[in-house]
Amino acid sequence: MLRIVTIVACCFAALPAAAQTPPPPAFLGQIVVPSGLSIDGVTFGGISDLAFDSETGRYLAISDDRVEKGPARYYELELAVTEGAATLNIAAMHELKDETGAAFAPKGIDAEGIALDRKGSKLYWSSERDLKNQPALYVSDLDGGNVKRLELPDAYLVDDAKTKGVQNNLAFEGLTLMPGRLIAATENALTQDGPKATPQAGSPARILVIDTATLKPVAEHVYVTEAISKTPTAAEPKYNDNGLSAIAALPDGRFVAVERNFASGVGNHIRFFIADMSRADNILGKDKIDPASVAAVSKSAWFEINEGDFGLDIDNIESFAFGPVVDGKQLFVIASDDNFNTGKQFTQFAAFAIPANLGQ
Repeated sequence: MLRIVTIVACCFAALPAAAQTPPPPAFLGQIVVPSGLSIDGVTFGGISDLAFDSETGRYLAISDDRVEKGPARYYELELAVTEGAATLNIAAMHELKDETGAAFAPKGIDAEGIALDRKGSKLYWSSERDLKNQPALYVSDLDGGNVKRLELPDAYLVDDAKTKGVQNNLAFEGLTLMPGRLIAATENALTQDGPKATPQAGSPARILVIDTATLKPVAEHVYVTEAISKTPTAAEPKYNDNGLSAIAALPDGRFVAVERNFASGVGNHIRFFIADMSRADNILGKDKIDPASVAAVSKSAWFEINEGDFGLDIDNIESFAFGPVVDGKQLFVIASDDNFNTGKQFTQFAAFAIPANLGQ
């Protein structure tokens, strides 16, 4: 077991009660994991989603390693912030298996989302692409057995001509649970629904709602991302993007969404929103949509992180989770995906305090 200790800048601050749009969180501090860290001979990194297990007090952190650094896997992490000090224990590593019980082949999975149903004794995870570039949603028992690959609507499946289905590396990033429902979100639009996000316009991503009893889809909604907010300044390569990278349910039926914007030479711009599906059109079964004619998921800005905000050198934030309540405040943790880009990116966990009744 590895323990990494770092000192944070401040302790919990007093926060007002939660509102329709909650107040911005109070920054507590961060932990940056040493680049190239190895656990049992397997490189630690690629953290793409978090889920908090209230029974164990641990965070489940899924890696998007495509079985190139090690097996498909997720970690159990113990993260605590007390009296100005933060500690991180990488307590366990678990291999993810396919629906036959076999190990995933290299490039056979691109794990991105993870969700825990402790009461139902189920673990859900998502993959953006397999060997045929198809997306996938999986469910298993908590011990990793009895794996099932969920049947997806045809609209999400990539055809040979690539005229429909998820766009490459822009599939199921966000995953969360609501009572009786699994919510999965694509990062950007399906090919037939519209283009990727641009500096002029956002992209109509899809939200797929699945009944956890039948494992069948019961609803679909459109979530329009923001336009790309930053212009690249690097000479080469000139690159920028924006996408929906993670979601987490709120007790009132809304969810928190994070959009990650990157521009080469500039860095990252991370935006958090409170999203509401209650008045969005149900597009279940539609192979193609006209986004302009569909009532999308509504959203309101919560807070954002630009380079330097909170004193952070912010990296590729792809995940977050509501943690335990401590001294009347709830821990809110965000994490970055280092893309196994040793020396250029890093795995970062940043901790915040929010009203105790927001994420319960």
